[in-house]
Amino acid sequence: MARLTGARPPLARAAGAVLVLALVWPCLALAHASVVRTEPPTLCSSPDGAPRATGRVETPAAPAPPDCPGGVVLAEPPASVRIWFSEPVTPVAGGISVRGPSGRRVERGPARSEGIALAVDVDAIETGTYLVTWRVVAEDTHPARGAFTFSVGHPSPVGGAAPAESPLPLAAQALAQALHFVGYALGFGSLAFRLLASRPLGARHPEWLVGLGALLLLLAEPLALLAQAASLGGDAAGTLDLDVLGDALGSSFGRVLAQRLGAAVLLWVLVGVAPQAPRLASGGVVALGLALAVADGQAAHATGVRPAWLGLALNALHLAAMGLWLGGLATLLASRRHADSSRGTPRDGSRGDPASLALRARPLFTLSLATLGISGAAMAAEHLTALSDLLASAYGRVLVAKLALLLPALLAAVVGLRAVGTRRWRWWGWEAVLLLGVLLLAGLLVSLPPPA
Repeated sequence: MARLTGARPPLARAAGAVLVLALVWPCLALAHASVVRTEPPTLCSSPDGAPRATGRVETPAAPAPPDCPGGVVLAEPPASVRIWFSEPVTPVAGGISVRGPSGRRVERGPARSEGIALAVDVDAIETGTYLVTWRVVAEDTHPARGAFTFSVGHPSPVGGAAPAESPLPLAAQALAQALHFVGYALGFGSLAFRLLASRPLGARHPEWLVGLGALLLLLAEPLALLAQAASLGGDAAGTLDLDVLGDALGSSFGRVLAQRLGAAVLLWVLVGVAPQAPRLASGGVVALGLALAVADGQAAHATGVRPAWLGLALNALHLAAMGLWLGGLATLLASRRHADSSRGTPRDGSRGDPASLALRARPLFTLSLATLGISGAAMAAEHLTALSDLLASAYGRVLVAKLALLLPALLAAVVGLRAVGTRRWRWWGWEAVLLLGVLLLAGLLVSLPPPA
């Protein structure tokens, strides 16, 4: 891996591409899969008229209001139950479950897809209240489930209960995403930094960074699968449900998971062949990193932007810029360990001095920060309906917290470039800690539904 080489792309051309993308504004942004309407209809609606059934697993189902304890009351039993969603979905473990007043399941077979709707035939021969629960995976890979009720003849006690909500699946999703982001930064960002900045100075790249990044990329995906299963199952027991696991792997989530695992394995392969074919390995690593950045957009909010290619491009730029910043910082911090364990810390201004390396890489860091700011602002503008969403929604509050950590990280980066001696390492250390916090919040952010 030490012989990886590559050409340095013109920074002006890359900056121009970023500005062009910033000027081409998306024309439409769609939310995650949510319930548009149901049949039988639910009368328990929120103030805006939308069904009160949950549209995402992170939003607990609100109890029925006193004026609607059993949903709509039908004179005749329905032959089927249908749920229309805002986008195509994949049913999980049957998709729709219907329990009668006695608690007996009355649906006939698994739900069938009808465009953006799911439908299942039912034998609703009992009088009383029926509980309908559903669980799906949306096109953007996020899990969703919810519940509503309807009554035949008259309301009655519900013969069952919707699964209780738990914050643990959401926490596991956020942690898996954060591990993936850190792995991307160490595995691909540090290599990109070396090809663009370290190599011309002759600085030795710490090989263990790439190995650690590949390991984190591999560990993140099993955790993401378990979090997905727990989200769809409603509790920890859902992680052991083979039907849930199988349907999750067969959905859009499983496709992205396979792409991420394949990228991590290919990274290890390219690193292994680098001594024999350095130019081929260098080009392969860069291409693979960009491809993974685009693939990650399928599991983020990028797929809700129209045109879709623009959302994926903005997300890829955002992830690649983050990887280059954190990967470059990790390379600088690791270079001190190498210098201290070999010939001692180099003098300021020497070819191996991390400060000189950071100074030479300043255009790279500047480009990364500009790309982060432009792409992040564009994506936020598409998913926030108003400035009030920053405080009125969970998505907005996490975004504010992320920015609150990002600003001091930027300050630490600027001060660290100007500091000398041990103060430089102290500021770079704080910068690394703050960026890790930013990635944890980023993992939570992409796991939450935007307010749009």
